[in-house]
Parts: sequence; structure tokens; C-alpha cells
Amino acid sequence: MDKDMVEDIKSESNMPLYYKVQNYILDLIKNNTLKEGDLIPTEMELSIMFHISRPTVRQGLNTLVSKGYLKRIKGKGTFVTKPKILQENTRFIESYNREMNKKGLIPETKVLEISIKICPDILVDKLGVEEGDKIIQLRRLRYAYGEEEQDNKPILLTTVYIPYKKFPNLIMYDFEKRSLYEVFEENNVYIKKALREIEAKLSNKETSKLLEINEGSPIHFISSYGYGEDGSIIEYSESIYPGERNKFIVEITR
Repeated sequence: MDKDMVEDIKSESNMPLYYKVQNYILDLIKNNTLKEGDLIPTEMELSIMFHISRPTVRQGLNTLVSKGYLKRIKGKGTFVTKPKILQENTRFIESYNREMNKKGLIPETKVLEISIKICPDILVDKLGVEEGDKIIQLRRLRYAYGEEEQDNKPILLTTVYIPYKKFPNLIMYDFEKRSLYEVFEENNVYIKKALREIEAKLSNKETSKLLEINEGSPIHFISSYGYGEDGSIIEYSESIYPGERNKFIVEITR
């Protein structure tokens, strides 16, 4: 560990003692000295390093655990982890790219499939179409990078179904570069209301492989209906978020 950094932090006399430990570890994470999966120094080592008590050290580490920068594994120690991304699509109707940009993250999309097909029976009622009608299916992996990150794992697998008659030329767009909602709006199609259902599930083999998680890992499964100005269904989607990489906020007012 950087001794100069320790001395600089120790010299900041106005800083609460537990902040010194907290900021030291956080700086090591942000400058990539400590990376995801690395074991940090023990409470005893940090106590000696900063000449402060172990309970004070623990207070600083607890803050980083609660913020998602560290995780404790019983009998093994405390390890660097990656903070979960706070997803706010339970509060707003907004494109994925816009939401990630507002968080200071760089969005990226990989299109797995975009195709025209006959609507399966299970989706007929969900999309408000007739049996035998055509639909467009768009399946994508979504990523979000920090400015210094070069490699990352997907944070979302999403499949969107759109009635073909609503948007027959949709398949012509490049959705690795374009946002679906932005394309909608360019063509005067606006999502005015969304209904979303959230379930806790375990990942299956196919999903686990795509999201680079262990089979049987916890996931958030969100089914979503997007309605146009006339109340008709514009889109139905099914999205899978790895539990280890995402958390959600729901705002309730009275």
C-alpha cells in the first residue's frame, strides 16, 4: 500500500477518524490499486497503519460495505466488490441510454436478435394483437461502464416485442447505436404510460451464460407494458437484471 497516501490522509486532522480509513480504501479502489475481488488489509493492519482503534476502522469499512464497494466473507476477509447500479425505471419512463448517462456511466448495447415473426399465442393478449399477426422481437444485452473501466459484464438482458403494424420499419434501425425510445419519438410514437411487474427469480442456464453469472443466481425479472397516447400497447418487454449488479428504487408520495 502507498505510504505517502497514508501519511497524507493521517495529516488531515479535521477529518473524522473513520473517514480516513474509508477514504484511503476508496482511493485505492478508484485508482485501480485495489480491483474487484482483491482482499483488503485486515482491521488490525489498518488499525496499526492509522493508529486508531479497530471499532473505528470497522465503522469506516461498514460505510463502504453499505455503499457496495466492499463485501465481507466469513472466515476469509473483506473483499473489493462493485457497487450495484441503481435502476430508476420503476420511477420514470426513460430510455436506458439517458438513464445511464445521467448517472455518469457510459451505456453500451449488443443486439442478440431483431426479427419479424408471427406472434406466439402467449403474447397475443399481452400485445393486443390478433392471432397470426406479425410482431418485431428485439433482444439486447446492455452494459454500463465507468470512465476508467475497459471491461465489464452485462447488467441487463432485455427482450422487447412490438406489434409490427405499429412500426413496420423498426427493423431497419441499428439498435446497437440507437435508443428504442428515441427512435419511437423521432417517428412520433410516444410511451405515455408504463406498467411494470417485478419478480425475484433464479437464473436458468441460458440466461446465466449471457449475463456471465452462475446458474441459479438471484435475478430481478421485470415485465413491462408501454402504452401510447390512445391507450394501445406499443411494446411489451421482459428484462432480466442480475441481482448482484443492480438495485431498484421505488418512490412513493402521499
